[in-house]
Amino acid sequence: MNTRRFLAASLVLFSLLTAIMTYPQILHMPDGVHDDGDPLMVTWVLAWVAHQLPRAPAHLFDANIFYPERNTLAYSETLIVPGLIVAPLHWLGVGPILIHNLVFLSGFALSGVGVALLVRRLTGNTGAAMLAGIVFAFPPYRIDHYAHLQLQQTQFIPLALWAFHRLLDTGRLRHGVLLGVFVAGQMLSCMYYGLFLIPYMAVVCGTMLIAARTLPRERIVALLVAGAIVVVAMIPVGRAYLAARGVVGERGRAEVADGSATWRNYLAPPEVNAVYGKVFARFMQPERRLFPGFVAVALAIVGLWPPLNAPRLAYGLGLLLAFDVSLGFNGLLYPALYDYFLPFKALRIPARMGLMVGFSLAVLTGYGAARLAGRLRSEPMRRAVLGALGVLMLVEYASTPLEFWSAPRNPPEIYADLVRDRGDSPTAVLFEFPTGLIADSAYSYYSTFHWQWLVNGYSGFFPPSYVRLVKAVQNFPDEPSIDAIKSHGVRYLVIHGEYLLGDRYKTLIPQLDRRRDLTLVSRRPWQTSSKHAEISVYRMSYGDAR
Repeated sequence: MNTRRFLAASLVLFSLLTAIMTYPQILHMPDGVHDDGDPLMVTWVLAWVAHQLPRAPAHLFDANIFYPERNTLAYSETLIVPGLIVAPLHWLGVGPILIHNLVFLSGFALSGVGVALLVRRLTGNTGAAMLAGIVFAFPPYRIDHYAHLQLQQTQFIPLALWAFHRLLDTGRLRHGVLLGVFVAGQMLSCMYYGLFLIPYMAVVCGTMLIAARTLPRERIVALLVAGAIVVVAMIPVGRAYLAARGVVGERGRAEVADGSATWRNYLAPPEVNAVYGKVFARFMQPERRLFPGFVAVALAIVGLWPPLNAPRLAYGLGLLLAFDVSLGFNGLLYPALYDYFLPFKALRIPARMGLMVGFSLAVLTGYGAARLAGRLRSEPMRRAVLGALGVLMLVEYASTPLEFWSAPRNPPEIYADLVRDRGDSPTAVLFEFPTGLIADSAYSYYSTFHWQWLVNGYSGFFPPSYVRLVKAVQNFPDEPSIDAIKSHGVRYLVIHGEYLLGDRYKTLIPQLDRRRDLTLVSRRPWQTSSKHAEISVYRMSYGDAR
């Protein structure tokens, strides 16, 4: 089977397996997401990239949240590469939640295809390559992070290693270019794993280079070209992240320590795991469920059994490094990474390096499966054994049917009223009340339909200016809270009854209607998935309110 046929076959296989392993997501593509928090934020990020690039690419990072702060896209993952890829779908009018789900599921399938391509290159065994792809595409870790689309974007990790091996084989410049493009692609798809990839490749690729003993000039040139591509691609993003750091700061040691894993976390699957969810419940901790599967570990041990060649040794060392880094401040290396490498100060959860443990196990699983298959005499027997191992892996990784929250496919009509009221004036500034994580994520999502400036926002970091405003409006609508809102240049005030508890909305609206500095623009009912409520929009003036 040539490479193109292999890629086509593996893409079909992993797409089908993705539909099965994430069931019933495939039945809820237009509106079904894990919850109404991070998925809505990521939907907004993907839509912002598509919206801003054709209009003002120089201001890509000056997103429409947390007005008037700048570089607000860099308060979390920028998702530039996935956003670019699906931008045409936004331009064609495809629903933003459907686009989110397509990108989300592609992370599973393409990660499996990438590892299969890499392991086939390393072992020459197609069956072993498919098993390795399963280990990386469907571990329980991915289901535990079902709300985090960005953490599923790992397809460039195996492609970067594949390009490196090709570079060592051929010394061709094009493989150096591919290496640089794939590493940069990972950085611009999920910065977490882009940063984790740096020390990982330093160990794995460094081991391979040492084992090669001599490095011809053309290979050195190709490696330098790869490095140059990564540096150039990261300059704009790096500048935005540094500017954002100057506003929102960095992760404190206590916060990072809380996100550090222990060895016990590698016995913890998510609660929804069909086989081990209840058995290993005592090992579970939020964000640190890192169980890789017993079948994968057993095959990886076979793959690491002496005698070792250079690639197996390299990925074995990569496994040790990834495990130690995932321990964060409980390990040996992470304190130095945190103290001396500035980007690591932005990472909250070192335990997410457990994904790279899974990647190492996937490669070593491929070696183990290939070694096992080599000891079997007949091709039918090899296929039967490898097929049975694949089924066992999928059973270990299977989850009970997942539940979904239905996101609104269309925004509340009051935003169309607001835009009409704005007329030909420049983009308006909105403040939406009440504030809060879930409410602010919804406001960001709704902005994909109108693209006005929001004082509100939802991201990995929150700027001090917004934190101060949230505190200032605790007694809204008293005069200090109105003054604080006006200090941000707000033009429209949006009051969401669906997020106000009890009779708060009914008592609040008469107070706002009496104010001379507020003019009612629109008041409409809004049906959410859980309740019926009302939303009111006021135009804010800056004269005497009395």
